[in-house]
Amino acid sequence: MRPSKLFFLSLLLLIAHSCTPVPRERIPAYHGSVQTFIEAASSKFDSMDSTLSIRFEKKNGRKMSADAVAHMGPGGISVRFYQMGMLVGDLDTLAGRSTGYEVYEDVLKKAFMWWRISGYEAEDLPGEVMLSAGNRMLILAARTYVPIRQTISLPDSDAIVTYSGYRRVEGSFWYPYSIRVVYRGNSLELTIGKVSLTHS
Repeated sequence: MRPSKLFFLSLLLLIAHSCTPVPRERIPAYHGSVQTFIEAASSKFDSMDSTLSIRFEKKNGRKMSADAVAHMGPGGISVRFYQMGMLVGDLDTLAGRSTGYEVYEDVLKKAFMWWRISGYEAEDLPGEVMLSAGNRMLILAARTYVPIRQTISLPDSDAIVTYSGYRRVEGSFWYPYSIRVVYRGNSLELTIGKVSLTHS
């Protein structure tokens, strides 16, 4: 075979291989009760570090986007915002403004570390399991126990959290890499870049 034809054939095979969709790994069923799952996750992971991109849209249509680095653990929560690689703010500075940002600290911790829920009541629903505790209602997928959505009741409105884009992290734990929070008509889209779960 002539070198030019061999090169052309190799190029076609490379393109065809690169266009082949990568099969997604199926989330396996958890072999145990939801109580066992929550207890195991809570005892194993109480701290989280992540990088993420944020897209915030106010109900008036104004938009803001940034990258962020977040740490959450028993000592509290820290989120720093970056634009073009430069630090532009954090949760503390945002909470100092009278714009409702202060509620996001508690909401973000419950949204990111959804499995840390105690004193809950569990109810089986068609294809789902609902955990209710205090001001939280957490919906998990039946069998796999990945989070689907969460409602956090606040004094002036509910914060609605929805989850998608699950990936396996830290062994067999599945984490949602896309999280959306809607609160008082404002929406916060969180796309996880990297996440690390540990026990402090």
